[in-house]
Amino acid sequence: MKRELAGAARDLAAYLKAQDENLAEPPRGAAPARTRPPVPVAAAAAPEAANTQMTKPPADMDALAQQVSKCRKCGLGHARLNAVFGVGSPKARVVFVGEGPGFQEDHKGEPFVGRSGQLLDKILETVLGLKRSDVYIANIVKCHPMKNPETPEAHGNDRPPTPEEISACRPYLDEQLRAIRPACIVTLGSVATKVLLGVDKGISTVRGRSYDYPVELFGPGHPIKVIPTYHPAALLRNPNLKRDTWEDMKMLKSFLETGKI
Repeated sequence: MKRELAGAARDLAAYLKAQDENLAEPPRGAAPARTRPPVPVAAAAAPEAANTQMTKPPADMDALAQQVSKCRKCGLGHARLNAVFGVGSPKARVVFVGEGPGFQEDHKGEPFVGRSGQLLDKILETVLGLKRSDVYIANIVKCHPMKNPETPEAHGNDRPPTPEEISACRPYLDEQLRAIRPACIVTLGSVATKVLLGVDKGISTVRGRSYDYPVELFGPGHPIKVIPTYHPAALLRNPNLKRDTWEDMKMLKSFLETGKI
């Protein structure tokens, strides 16, 4: 196991080096200009709290995706370029959940398509032997949280979602999980981990073990395991975190193979 882990760590280190050399962010202003309506001040200031619970759950994922595409329950829905619903297998055994879409995701309408997404794909392939199409990938919020919603073409415009934005969007994620019925959720980063586990501790404190998802989605006797790990963006900033992430993914691999952690 030590030899396998050391070899795997070398593979990931080489990939991270390639990321640094070949995956630089595009220059500011490189993307073509996009037009959209201005953000209504009232909508951006106050989410519609009364709409945070869905009345009739959609019959399938396509219907839920349509619901998300029309959602205006908070200011993010007015500022986004594209809603970012989720991608992958609707029968996946594991769902990866991040914080929210960024610049690239907002433009493409798909989660984890930038540098972080390419690194996540590499981790899936190298450690788990899986492709993006074998798992499901989503975010806590479905629209890009921006520091300045009037400049969607600007890089470095990301911010964490607010509690109100998370509350407005959370029912969509739970409906996705109900439809997929995964055995495990992997939370990517502190925000996703805090929201889904209902804790106030950072990712470095809670990672390294598994938890039961505190929301009962399928009734008694059908728990979902939660494995927290670092967000791929954290690995790009600090490659020293790669070994911990590798260990977390080995835990996930063992669970998917044996059903035990």
